[in-house]
Amino acid sequence: MTVLLHYHAIALRKGLHMIESGARVDYPDHMPTEEEFLANKGANIYARLTSKIYKIVRALLFGKLSNDILNEMKISESIVESKIVLIPVLAMGIFFEGLSCFLYSRGSDDIEKTNLIERGRSALAKVRSLAKQSFWNWQNKVLLLEAMEMHAIGNLDEAGPFYISSIQSARSHKFIQDEAIASEMAGEYLFELGRHSEAYTLYKHSIKCFSEWGANAVSRRVEVDIQAKFGVDVSHLEDANIDIICGISLNIESNQKRSYEE
Repeated sequence: MTVLLHYHAIALRKGLHMIESGARVDYPDHMPTEEEFLANKGANIYARLTSKIYKIVRALLFGKLSNDILNEMKISESIVESKIVLIPVLAMGIFFEGLSCFLYSRGSDDIEKTNLIERGRSALAKVRSLAKQSFWNWQNKVLLLEAMEMHAIGNLDEAGPFYISSIQSARSHKFIQDEAIASEMAGEYLFELGRHSEAYTLYKHSIKCFSEWGANAVSRRVEVDIQAKFGVDVSHLEDANIDIICGISLNIESNQKRSYEE
């Protein structure tokens, strides 16, 4: 697990190419490459699941999700089948699996879309349960999964308030990485609606949050995505303000109530 966290940190700070080259890190104990470590089929169940979580988080943050990755990374199902203790890293794996399934379902065919949404809903149910035990840690994650669910099934009017609520909750509870992810996802949502100035502001806010978190390679990836969407001249998009966007009159209290009563 320590080795995986090391490679994950390199990926977030400096980019995937730093570890995809297969080069060894020069340590006295000859620490294996990422590929060598992940190929260790004899590892215990916690190590195998941690490696799956590592892969799906990296794929999500670097925009590399695919059917193959999602079909291989059935984290929640593996936890249930293995009947193991739900340690924090596994709980986070369930959250990221749900997030990834909802996100990837939007571009999938009908059969695959249905399957991915059901997996996302299963993850959401588990995260709701976690939120009942630790509201502070899981509130923003429930709200983001609910936003992604509404977005995935095409209920765009309902999705918006949940996206904004998730950003506000993450900011209030000091989860800078979750604020970054929620801001990018909300930016995608607003861009899809044609609200480009607001989308641009949220994308830029996600870059700021990713950078503050130390995930410089991820912030660079978002910058590239922004340029692909908006081009080089974005002067006409710089009027919106993140505080104004997140302060839009939304029925946030009722959304949060729904999250924990269902």
